[in-house]
Amino acid sequence: MTLNDNWIEITAPTVENAISEGLERLGASEGEVVIEVLNLPRSGLLGLGARQAKVRIRRKPAAPAPSDIRAPQLTGSGTGSASAPPSDEEDAGQREAASGREGEEAGPVRERATPEEQSRESVAMLGQILAMMGEKTEVRVAASDAAGIELEVKGDGSGILIGRHGQTLDALEYLINRLLARRFKDAAPIQIDTESYRARRRQQLERMALSMGEQAKRENKRVTLEPMPPRDRRIIHLALKDDPLVTTRSAGSGYMRALEIVPAEGKREPRSRERSQEREPLGQQGGFKRGQKKIV
Repeated sequence: MTLNDNWIEITAPTVENAISEGLERLGASEGEVVIEVLNLPRSGLLGLGARQAKVRIRRKPAAPAPSDIRAPQLTGSGTGSASAPPSDEEDAGQREAASGREGEEAGPVRERATPEEQSRESVAMLGQILAMMGEKTEVRVAASDAAGIELEVKGDGSGILIGRHGQTLDALEYLINRLLARRFKDAAPIQIDTESYRARRRQQLERMALSMGEQAKRENKRVTLEPMPPRDRRIIHLALKDDPLVTTRSAGSGYMRALEIVPAEGKREPRSRERSQEREPLGQQGGFKRGQKKIV
């Protein structure tokens, strides 16, 4: 709360509460003041990013008139009133964060936390999200250290939380990491797994990488795999990184880029040349060499 003889700033859960408290502290009625709404209240997501309402109330210099309630400014760093009371640098920074740029909102002050505290917070966040999805699950910490936290979800085994190629699981993981980063400084990365999907997916991708690598070498041509997220592309890269006869590279743009397996240059001869060499002994056995005459 900021108080002056002619104006006051009040923070409260709702705009109405802030106005009532401000009028009481100034000892004025609505007709004697100008009311400016600086911040609208916001509940946030899972308690993160919550914000109370904030209003500025100042006495009118002229005769009483109907109160003037203005909505918060969406652009610029000013308050929209030439006669607004001056404020210090901290107050100006708060107004800019509240009204600021489109798509950006002031969040809560982040704090540092131990891996154990981050684990408890991430379990609570994921549990609330799954409950809102209507999923009856149990979330537990499978591993936790400064390098990262692994959460395991125990459900009904239906695979709904996994999605196609793990896309639902990846989305939940992304959301929890973003929420935790807003809550803590230097938050550890979170990995979410259910029904041992991550391990099964890794084995599947490694087998596919070796098979497609052999196809690329056998046919001596590039093999393009289906688009996949960065996590899956990295598994393919690692599975073939020690094979000197092929190279891997990503193609396209966006999150779901494709991956190409390309035979290394000069490592294998074209298949057409190999076939011509295989057919030559047949000519020597049952046919005639060039220049021979047929005896009639």
